[in-house]
Formats: sequence, structure tokens, C-alpha cells
Amino acid sequence: MKLIEKYACRKLRKKAAAVNRRVELPNPDSVRKVCVLWQPSQKEAFQYLHDHFLREQVIFRNLCVYPSNAVADAGTNIITQKDLNWMGLPKNGPADDFIKIEYDLLLNIALEQTLVLNYLTALSRARFKVGWSPDDANFFDLNINIGMKQDALYLAKQQIFYLGQLNKKLYDESSI
Repeated sequence: MKLIEKYACRKLRKKAAAVNRRVELPNPDSVRKVCVLWQPSQKEAFQYLHDHFLREQVIFRNLCVYPSNAVADAGTNIITQKDLNWMGLPKNGPADDFIKIEYDLLLNIALEQTLVLNYLTALSRARFKVGWSPDDANFFDLNINIGMKQDALYLAKQQIFYLGQLNKKLYDESSI
């Protein structure tokens, strides 16, 4: 890890420690605001989640994080290389708007967690954050291990499945 990356990671951990949020396992039937973090290569998984929550009439937001060498499509909620400062962290703009909103659920379907994705996940005020990272030190409330099956659509389906299973178990135990 380069010196600038180390400094940026330290700054991120310090900011993340100051985030004040209430962690709450959402009931899939009562989720009203959902946000998805994704990358352009995960369009199919993003579309799957979009369609799933559209049926539920949920407020659905997304933020697409483009890799440094990619060309962005106009008209989408995006973060590109030009939206980053010299440390590789997002400047004021779409990232700040995203972070300020308190979502019921944040779903990160990126298969590789970059500094930008970690920044957005860590500083989000979402009540419950779900994603996948091989790192023990990650910013998810629920880290779903997808092992060798490196597929964003599989991860998206697993996120929905496990949220349902956790709630089922929670409500089964509370009725005893």
C-alpha cells in the first residue's frame, strides 16, 4: 500500500469512527428506503435489486462507482475519477448527498472493495449495511461470504435471501 493510500485509509477510519447511526436489522416488509452501491460491471445484479424493490414500492437510490479508466454514462448517479481528491477520496458532491441520507438498508454489490466504496459504505448513515469483503476489517453490519463464487448477481440474491432468513429467525424466536 502506498503512503497516500495509507494516509487516506487512516483518515477514513477516523471519520468512520465518528459516524453516529443506529444499527437496526430491517424487516423486509417495512423497508422504505434502499440504496445500492455498484460498479458498471454489475449492471445485471443492480437491475435484479432494482426490480425486486420496485415490486415492493420502496424508495430506491443507487450510486455507481466507476473504475479510474472507465467512461461514465450520462444521466446516472455516478462517481468517477474526476470526483475524487488527490487522496482518492470523494470530493463534495454526489458522495455527500449519498452519505447524508438515512437509508433503511444499504446493499453493496461490488465484488472488490475500493477506497471509494469503503468510504461510501463507512460514512453512510444507513441503518443496516450488507455486502461482501474478504477483509476482516470491513464496514458491513452483515458480511456475506460468497467464497469462490465471484458473481455480483449471486451476491445480490444472497443479500435478499439472508435478510429474509435473519428476520424469519428473529420473528420465530420472539413468538416463543
